[in-house]
Order: sequence, then C-alpha cells, then structure tokens
Amino acid sequence: MRRARYTLCGLSGLCGSVKKARQRFSWKEGIDIKLWHVIALGKKVIRRIFVCAAGLAAVTSLGPAAAIAVSILVSLAVYAYAFGLKFAVGFVVLLLVHELGHIIASRVVGLRTGGPMFVPFVGAVISLNKPPQSAKMEANIAIGGPALGTLSALVCLIFYLWTDSTFMLVLAYTASLLNLFNLIPCAPLDGGRIAAAISPYMWWAGSAALGVLAVLTGNFFIFVVFLFSLVRLWLDDKGDVSPEYYALTVRQRLTVAWWYFGLLTVLGLMTWQLVEALH
Repeated sequence: MRRARYTLCGLSGLCGSVKKARQRFSWKEGIDIKLWHVIALGKKVIRRIFVCAAGLAAVTSLGPAAAIAVSILVSLAVYAYAFGLKFAVGFVVLLLVHELGHIIASRVVGLRTGGPMFVPFVGAVISLNKPPQSAKMEANIAIGGPALGTLSALVCLIFYLWTDSTFMLVLAYTASLLNLFNLIPCAPLDGGRIAAAISPYMWWAGSAALGVLAVLTGNFFIFVVFLFSLVRLWLDDKGDVSPEYYALTVRQRLTVAWWYFGLLTVLGLMTWQLVEALH
C-alpha cells in the first residue's frame, strides 16, 4: 500500500520562467516556433525542478521541527519576493490551515501525521505514519483540508465585509480558488482521494478536466499534476490497488458525496462571487 500524502497545490505553478518563455511566441503565430525556444524552455523547467528537489532534500535531512521551520521561512521569503510580505504571510497561513485540517481529520480516524512541509509555488504536504485502511478513511482525511480551508475563506470574507479591506478580499478569493482546485477529482489532489470513496470512475472526468485546464492556462505545474493523474489511472487499471479497499456501503458513499459536492458548491459560488467583487 502506498504512503499517503495530502497536499495543497498552488495554481501559480512550479516555474514562473515558463510564463516568460511562453510570452515569446504564440500558437496563433503558426508553426514557425524556433527549436531553440523549446530547448531553452526545457532547460529552465529542468533547472527549476532540480533546484526544488535539491532544496527539499536538504530540508528533509534536518530534524522534523527544524525542517518545518526552514520550509516555512523559505516559503515566506519566496512568496514575499514575488508578491510582498503581507500577502506572503497570509498565503502561508492559508496553507497551514488547510494542512491542519488534514492533521485533525487524521487524528480523528486514529492515524498520526508528520508536520506540514512547505514547498514554494507547490504548496504544502503532510505524510501519514501508515496508509489508510480503506477509501472511506482516506476520504475522511482528504475532506479535512478543504473543509477547514473553506472555513478560512469564510473567515477572510467576513473580515472583508467588516473592514472593507481589499487585502482580506484577496485572501478570501485565494483560499476559495486553491481549495476549489484541490477538489478536482483526480490524484494526487484531495478531490481524487475523496472521489475514490464515491466512484473511482470520477477520476476519468477529473483527469479530463485537468487536461483541459492545463491546455487553456498553459500552466506547467497543472500539466505535471495532470500527468500524475494519468499514472494513477494506469496503476488502477493494472489492478495494483485491492478491490476491498474501495468496498464501501451505499450510506458511506452518500455521506462522502454529500461532503464533497457540498464543499464544491460552496467554494464554487464563493470563487465566482469573489471574482466579481475583485473586478
């Protein structure tokens, strides 16, 4: 059984340089895309992945508490450089709240977790001390993150309505969008873990939606998540996961579905309304 990880993924993606490279040409300009453009883009992507991997390896070699502290400080520094210190602090707090939701849900079902590790422009991740015993248990843990994340978005929205602070409006929108993205029903997102307890066939729809989103946005990170979702579909088709793992009663599936579609509806409506408010 695989070692479960629960993440909150940033929509900005791994590689800001990809966006800059993409601005040099447009698909509408025809087929005259220079080979060196593609090579340069590939080098930048590989270099950024290598730096992220090396940094993550260095952080995890420290003690647990020190590693968590360093990952938070590094994320704060990177986000502060990109977006300003004020937003960086708010964004890291939103990530932390989401991961705390997973940690609390894990404790409720009797599993322990490591502390959250933060990776700039990827999000944050926690690891369980042992894999969930069923898709229902895995779904319960996965629901915890978006559930507490939705609450954080509502709190930010309340503060915005109370203070008329544009900053709180931006945080409310950010929390809504990130948690909504994580509910797309495909691995390795939370939505994929939740959908497994409703119907694994939802993964196909989720992967298709993610593929369309990757094409429309041109976001490299979303494309990477899309590839991960295809790998998960391939592994399940090979029968690498026991059928007993997905043996849930109808009532259990309906309960998970109620939570999933409830969160999806609330976050969808909030994101839509907050986009209107931002404009």
